[in-house]
Amino acid sequence: MEDEKNESTITMGEDGHFELSQEMHELFAEVARQQDEQFRLCKTMLAEFKATGETDIRYMDGYMDCLYDFMEQGSDTENVYLEYIAHIASFDPQEAVERRDDLEDWLGYKTEVAYAAAFVARQICRERLGSDDFFKAQCWRVGCHGHDWKIMTVGFLYHVVENLGCDVSEVLQQTKKKLTEWMSEPENDFWKYDFDDELMPFPGEICHPPTDAEWAELADALCVLNEMTAPDKQSYLARFKNKYLPIKVKIDDLEGLLSREEEYQQFLQMLWNYADERGWNQKITNC
Repeated sequence: MEDEKNESTITMGEDGHFELSQEMHELFAEVARQQDEQFRLCKTMLAEFKATGETDIRYMDGYMDCLYDFMEQGSDTENVYLEYIAHIASFDPQEAVERRDDLEDWLGYKTEVAYAAAFVARQICRERLGSDDFFKAQCWRVGCHGHDWKIMTVGFLYHVVENLGCDVSEVLQQTKKKLTEWMSEPENDFWKYDFDDELMPFPGEICHPPTDAEWAELADALCVLNEMTAPDKQSYLARFKNKYLPIKVKIDDLEGLLSREEEYQQFLQMLWNYADERGWNQKITNC
């Protein structure tokens, strides 16, 4: 009986389109009502936080974090959260910068950059090796680990630089060119579905291209990761100290290898030690 009830919530109309039952309409209306209540409460509390100079982030997050549950690109919900970030910037600028970056990631503003890097890496593999085998075994294996556009972008390009001898500036220039091409033709979004799996967060309708500083950060990470330019293993390891992005990508690379040779295990442990020194362990595990 329950199955029949569930099946009846969506029916086929005379025009060939699916139609929701009255029950489903009422359910969605109730969800919208609750979201509107949460939105209005957050606006009210944010005004109070600003008026009283509140600086307890954990306390404020208790109210404001619910906005993430129904936030979309360019929505009023996003605008309110940006106001919240601006308030945090008044007493903790670094926290505000990190939260804005996290918000961009969550809403998929820069996922398109990672897709462009994957596209470039796959094209290089096809041109040089004649197949997608290396791309799938190395580039995609590492790049698909992250839920951060920088981690994914560097992950996709890492092995074409180290193993195929590609120049860092050249692969990034190709990535930038491909991104610009896609952004100029937003209706041509085939690239979202051009790989075996989708990257998350799913890219939105709007893309924020990286800043010059962010492109430089990607270039630095790829240079750090390229073991072919290091005179020895110890020198290579030393490069990673205090470098979050390459540490994260290298950990993803090593932990994804089938080989568990002692040398890999020792190197992996040293990277985790570097991460622990900076308090990055939880961040690396979660991203």
